[in-house]
This record gives sequence, C-alpha cells and structure tokens, in this order.
Amino acid sequence: MELTFEKWEDGRWFVVLHDYDGDQEDLEMVDGADKFLDYLTEDGLYVTVDISLEDDYPVRLKLVAHDEIGGTYKVENLDGFKEDVWLCNVVHFLFGEHPEYIFIDIDI
Repeated sequence: MELTFEKWEDGRWFVVLHDYDGDQEDLEMVDGADKFLDYLTEDGLYVTVDISLEDDYPVRLKLVAHDEIGGTYKVENLDGFKEDVWLCNVVHFLFGEHPEYIFIDIDI
C-alpha cells in the first residue's frame, strides 16, 4: 500500500487519505511520527512510502505500547533515526487494528 504525507505551511505533517471521512486533525502526524517524516523527506514537503504487514520491506515499525487512542512503535533498521513514533487509531482505518509490525520501503 502506498501512502503519501504532506507538510503544511505551518510545519505540521498529515497523511493523505482521500477515503477517510473523519476530522482532518485525525490525520496529523505527531509525537515522533512528524520527526520521522522530517528525516525521510527530500524536499521538506512530501514523503511517499510503501507499507506492508508482510516482511516485504527493510524498515520495520514494532509495536511497543498500545492504548485506546493509539500505539507507539519503535523504528528498526533505519540508520540515524532512533526515536519512537506514535500512530493514532487512523491505523485501524487502514489495517483494522494496530498491527504488531508495519514494514516500510523507503528510498533514502
């Protein structure tokens, strides 16, 4: 699955999900996910990645904590990035749950 993220003029990152019918604020990337996207971007404005729940791609997000509003993931196999990222329950819209692992293909 390909996902695109865009950085707004005010510096906030959002995932682009045209089929999502909730509030735009639900799509904001915060608590480490924004720093992760800053790390990945080449132009400072957009990031597109391929994601999978299968072990298809080199970068792995491992679920380390989960509560009623989201999940915290440890980023593995990405040299130079050592922070955790938090992903809200929009992940449930994409996958039906917060999966134990999310695999990402990133061309850096």
